[in-house]
Amino acid sequence: MNDNLKPRDDRRHRGTHSTTCKCPAPEYIRPAHYKALSKEHGRALRNLIARDKTTGEWVIRRRVSADPLFTFLRPQTGRKRAFYPERRNLFDALFILFMNKVDLATDIVTINTTRLAEELSPRDEQGNIIPEEAVTVSRVSRLITALVPFGVIEEPETEWDVINNCRLPKHIIITEAGWRLTGVDMDKLRAEQEARRAAIQDGQLSPGETLSLKAARRRWYERCRHQTILSRRTRALEGKQRKKLAGLPFDERKRQVSEDLMRSMKGQTGHMTHQQFEKLVWSQLYQLELVSLEPPGTSPPH
Repeated sequence: MNDNLKPRDDRRHRGTHSTTCKCPAPEYIRPAHYKALSKEHGRALRNLIARDKTTGEWVIRRRVSADPLFTFLRPQTGRKRAFYPERRNLFDALFILFMNKVDLATDIVTINTTRLAEELSPRDEQGNIIPEEAVTVSRVSRLITALVPFGVIEEPETEWDVINNCRLPKHIIITEAGWRLTGVDMDKLRAEQEARRAAIQDGQLSPGETLSLKAARRRWYERCRHQTILSRRTRALEGKQRKKLAGLPFDERKRQVSEDLMRSMKGQTGHMTHQQFEKLVWSQLYQLELVSLEPPGTSPPH
């Protein structure tokens, strides 16, 4: 053996940690208290997952990753190989989650990639995500990017939030090809979606105006963008207020919060009682996490 040859690099490990997938078979089970989906939307979910009559456990009934579409379109997408089993498992679970979170009127999945990863991550008995087994956001994001060329989902461009100097959340869209993976009747589904859009009452429709799919999506994104910016501003303001009040005695914190509430309500307290206003003050104190140093014997009103 030639001693001058360098040993081959180990490409399966980086440093001292393994590159093995932390959650090779993620799953999503719809909470029992959720309202059942109706008509073709419900049929799409029932086609994907069902309860085993013998064990009572939820099992995947249709694996969308096995659809011939992904074999036929592979050369056109530039892929040489099929998806690895871990990615196929993630895809199957992710599509079940899509069906639970999609807005029927616009085909938009209403939770972003961060929430998607959280929903698919295993949790302990207390409901907390297990870090060692969590589904990472980057893993979900890479799969979404890989699925876009197959035409089953659309991935709109992300927008930059100039106020908070970060990107706005990304929400994907399920295409007609994506819906077909679930085995639904597309004519019935489109009729249901048209009826849903016609029933949208958001205060932006004029008498006789019809809401197209493109307009519905645009308005959904506008509302989502506005809510995101408003939420971030609120958290920033609350952080400043919490920092300002945290060093004060509890009674002074309570007084300051009541003064701020009175100013923000601008005299709209005429219909309120003293007890109702006091409950608002305590609610704000809890929201700002300013009750941790509450003195003994002091309790919120009931």
